[in-house]
Amino acid sequence: MRLLTPDQMRAIDKRAIEEIGVPGIVLMENAALQVSMKAADILNKRNGTRVLVLAGSGNNGGDALAVTRHLLGMGYSVLLFTLIPSGDYRGDARINADILINMGVVFHHLAGDEAYRLFEASLQASDLVIDGLFGTGLNRSPNSFIQKLIDAVNTHSPCTLAIDVPSGMNGLTGQIFGSCIKAHYTVTFFLPKVGMVQYPAASCLGELTVADISIPYFLADNLKTMEMIDSGMVAAVLPKRPVDSHKGTFGRVLVFAGSRSYTGAACLSALACYRTGSGLVRLASPSGIVPTLAAMLPEAVYTPLEDREGTVGEVDEGFIKELIDQHDAVLIGPGLLKTPETADLLRIVLSICEKPLVIDADGLNLLAEHPEFLNNRRAPIILTPHPAEMGRLLNLSARAVQEDRIGHAASYAQKHGLTLILKGASTVVVCTDGRTLINPTGNSGMATAGSGDVLAGMLVSLLGQGMQPCEAALAAVYLHGLAGDLAAAEKGEAALMASDIANHIGSAMKAVFAK
Repeated sequence: MRLLTPDQMRAIDKRAIEEIGVPGIVLMENAALQVSMKAADILNKRNGTRVLVLAGSGNNGGDALAVTRHLLGMGYSVLLFTLIPSGDYRGDARINADILINMGVVFHHLAGDEAYRLFEASLQASDLVIDGLFGTGLNRSPNSFIQKLIDAVNTHSPCTLAIDVPSGMNGLTGQIFGSCIKAHYTVTFFLPKVGMVQYPAASCLGELTVADISIPYFLADNLKTMEMIDSGMVAAVLPKRPVDSHKGTFGRVLVFAGSRSYTGAACLSALACYRTGSGLVRLASPSGIVPTLAAMLPEAVYTPLEDREGTVGEVDEGFIKELIDQHDAVLIGPGLLKTPETADLLRIVLSICEKPLVIDADGLNLLAEHPEFLNNRRAPIILTPHPAEMGRLLNLSARAVQEDRIGHAASYAQKHGLTLILKGASTVVVCTDGRTLINPTGNSGMATAGSGDVLAGMLVSLLGQGMQPCEAALAAVYLHGLAGDLAAAEKGEAALMASDIANHIGSAMKAVFAK
């Protein structure tokens, strides 16, 4: 599904009005009707009749005024609370305000202690609260009084329906400005907004309905929009498996991974490669841990590297090139640790590797300390940072990265001409052609040691099977999250381990092809 920025939605609204000739008041009426129908359905299920409507000062407030009229016409008891006096509405919202005035509807202007006490008491007596305070244009924290209103709704509302977006969220980044309405239901219009599928805002949506309000969808055709990954996209790009195949058909992948302290990282990466369909997986690891790894995963092929106190020692460039040339894709980083020798290994791999390359974990941490290594790279690259690793690459805090996940990921990927996967809730994929995708699968149980190693193995496996980096990235993150969801359904999120994710990859792939 395509996702719009708030600016893109405003531009589409403007074109619908000015070029197509759909009056703004018609769009407002259609939006209000869709929200009213949803509200009626909720009230019917809850056997409720009492509605409280909160209306802001802009078009979102105008939608709320029109919803008030529709619900009154349906026979519901509606109390209307507004941020501004009835006479201060402008534009299309003014038309709806005048209609309500002519109907004798009381506008309870939220100014002063008496109005607030009535508002709080009415909240507790209502069956449904409709949030029409702010739309997608909010870009700063609301004042303390409005935050107090939002907190009161979250505390006392038995059920809340948000118009377009829950008030208090940033429609672009998904960040929350002070306080945000925690809706049980949200009705948005035309297409979802980018911020709605990013956290923490995504946790405030409740059940999302995307409503048609008669804006022609071709108005979005030429826009560079973001996309939500779905199972159909994944099924369309996954490689087919011919009946007359052999292990060479499905790719040979090379994984530089592991140290004495992190044998599990190497094992999980290689296991994920096999679970995702690789024909042959070679682990290049310090010689001292190879016997342990071979016992953990006998299916892998092993190339011992010089061992220096449990980590990779000095490596010969010619040997590394010969090794890479025998394989179809390369992964470097899981469990390697940061040492001068592993930094040298990363430098060599980047300078000589012409095969698709995934850099993960300590490979990313080394790259943050040696950004110049990217200057000599010869391969198409996928980076897989979590927010803290992304912060190191950008010299920012993880918190700063989280405040604009898409912006930071896109900026770095475009600057260096690579594919980047910014992990976390609603993982972001940025491709070299400028495509930006958001992943909907996954759960909190996947925030566990080794989960990233599994994803890295899945990525290199798909690259080794001939997939292009963008397609491999979108498929891997979706399947990785889906495998985590299937594992959590069986074991519970709290009990989830990385090996559970790896062992459910096959089920995830079957589920995608079954749809």
